[in-house]
Amino acid sequence: MIIVESHSEKDTFLDYWGNEPSIVIPVWEDLERHPMTCDVSFLYVAFANLHFVIPFKHNDCESIKIDLSKSTQPKWVWNKKALLQTDLGIQNQKDIQTHLFFNKNQIYPFREKIEGLTSFYTRLGIRDGLGKSIPIMKFIEVLEGILNEWGDFDSNLYSKDNTSWVNERMIPILSDIERLGIQVDRGKFFDRWKDNKKSLWFSRAFTEYNPYTITSRPSNRHLGINYSALNKKDGSREIFIPPKGKKFIQFDYDAYHVRLIGKMVKYDLPSTSAHQWLADQYGCSYDDSKGRTFKILYGGVSDEDRKIPFFDKVDKFISKVQQESIERGYLKTPKGRRIPLGWIEQPTAQKYFNYLLQATETEFNIEVLNKLKDSGLPLPILYTYDSFLFEVDDSEVEKLYGVKDILGDTINKIQDVIESFGFPTKMSIGKNYSEV
Repeated sequence: MIIVESHSEKDTFLDYWGNEPSIVIPVWEDLERHPMTCDVSFLYVAFANLHFVIPFKHNDCESIKIDLSKSTQPKWVWNKKALLQTDLGIQNQKDIQTHLFFNKNQIYPFREKIEGLTSFYTRLGIRDGLGKSIPIMKFIEVLEGILNEWGDFDSNLYSKDNTSWVNERMIPILSDIERLGIQVDRGKFFDRWKDNKKSLWFSRAFTEYNPYTITSRPSNRHLGINYSALNKKDGSREIFIPPKGKKFIQFDYDAYHVRLIGKMVKYDLPSTSAHQWLADQYGCSYDDSKGRTFKILYGGVSDEDRKIPFFDKVDKFISKVQQESIERGYLKTPKGRRIPLGWIEQPTAQKYFNYLLQATETEFNIEVLNKLKDSGLPLPILYTYDSFLFEVDDSEVEKLYGVKDILGDTINKIQDVIESFGFPTKMSIGKNYSEV
């Protein structure tokens, strides 16, 4: 093992870096903070025959300027989403946890392994900057043990496994959204989360998406704050505000799951309110319609429901999904990803369908987000299942109010992309997240 602190050691490392695959484990200065709010302390880089430590901010080591952007060799990395938020420019990253979860249904307890090292310090009340102050050799012992548990990774694995879409499309775009953060009213934030100072960098909080669910539908939680389920009634959403000169604009898909199902079963739903259309089919009110629809879609289609042509097609589709999945041994998503049936507890036809629906929702959303990026348009600062929250200049909002269909308007371009798969949205504007 070599700690790279001299030019000769750097040259040796770069020779390996440019010519051999590696495993890369980043350790940040502060082990609790979001990667956007602190620097990398060091990288632990393992090649087949030799391991290196590349120090940047660790107290035990001399840092050395090094360009890591030139190598195209495969890099199996721990927490690719976070490493992409650095300025290191490392190419050809393949996420270890993505491989372990979507191929083996394993969540590796990396945090617990590190906590075994840090617990001595945290019991003493020392929590800040442990990634740069705990002796480097102590870290090396733990990381070597982790590598031994992981074993080797086939450098060609991603060309044939179940993870390439998550690795190449999902992880990078979630990383980009996390980079943006979301501004808060600091006074209200600390009134609500008084002991949560590490969530903030000046007046911005940073979210942390977790795609490691069976359907890949991401949760979004960081340091005890669940950004996917902020309470709408206790004032929590009022804490999140746009910067001066901006407004929040949110796009919500109208009856998203109903319309996704319509696309899946090839049934043309009206462009007007889907829930109102279903209410007309049922002969009931709009509010009663939503409850009945969700009961049918998530609980099962009855004989009475099948009298409605839409649900007759849905019921036949559910049966088809079950039959084909059992024959294959896995549930197949629109992107060709495989969900092994053994991962689904107490499987039923309805459960297969519900898992497929969530996976389909996620795949459409991630492709929408990538289309926004590819079009050079702003990304949302918060993405939650069927909604996208943006910070938009006041001038853009004024244009919208003045000439709603103004050609080339940023807001209209964003909406066009979000609706590009044929799912209409509702747009709302507010001075904080609660008012949106």
